[in-house]
Amino acid sequence: MRYSGALLLWLPPWSAGAFIRSLFVVRRERLNAGLAGRLDELPDDIAKLVKGVTLDLWDGHDIPVTKSDDPSVRGNAPLEGEAGLPFDVAFDERAEFFRAKALDGDPRAQHSYALLRWSGFGGVARDELESAKFHAAAASQNHLDGLAALGGCLRTGTGVKRDVGLGLRIIDLCSGLGNPTGVNKKAALLESNDDDFGAVRLYQEAVERGRVNALLLFNLGWAYIHGSGVEADRERGLNLWRESAGREPDEGSEEAAWNLHLELEGEDRDEANKWLIVAQDLGYEC
Repeated sequence: MRYSGALLLWLPPWSAGAFIRSLFVVRRERLNAGLAGRLDELPDDIAKLVKGVTLDLWDGHDIPVTKSDDPSVRGNAPLEGEAGLPFDVAFDERAEFFRAKALDGDPRAQHSYALLRWSGFGGVARDELESAKFHAAAASQNHLDGLAALGGCLRTGTGVKRDVGLGLRIIDLCSGLGNPTGVNKKAALLESNDDDFGAVRLYQEAVERGRVNALLLFNLGWAYIHGSGVEADRERGLNLWRESAGREPDEGSEEAAWNLHLELEGEDRDEANKWLIVAQDLGYEC
């Protein structure tokens, strides 16, 4: 998402839901406070294992930890979401911007940079090890999205030594806490077991809670457009993709923009071209 100064702003091309999204900052602070007690339930063995994984990935180098006293940045309470991108930073420079903040210890920037090292977008090469390293750094600061992503890395052995059991436990934990990345990971597991209905149910519950990210909105939109696990509803699916793409440059927004282009190019050339430009600006390999 883009921001100017201290105020975080959603910039969707469509007005639907704009008021709700404008409350994101306030809602996030309430969310962090509400989850604080639940994170204390993290089993000690998982915490110790995650710490060990993080130390191994950083291989003797100092793990960047924030020095900020801002409760929206420090990991004293659970955090989630990606880092904001200032208006004066180009999309193809966002990896460099997030990396600088990540090395300064910002957990959201660590998560955002890790996502780019996985996708190869934002002006960087794809690097599974770097992605896992920075997800682990974010996870060590109570960043739930970073923790869920690390769980996915552990489950598949992506950039880190494979530990299926630990990976699944982390994914279950984050999904149970309602974290959007945890929900995405859990839903993907259900889909891989041909339980599309169960996956859609998880996505829908996340929307009802008001805790979503761009990738979750894209995934649910895909289900509605293709009738996968739910009765097909093309217009609802398109609107979910529009909301996802409007959260640029968060992960999933580029894929939503590209698929909007494909879906609309035969019926609304102007809108289709607009989304094509967004996808290209975000570095999506069209």
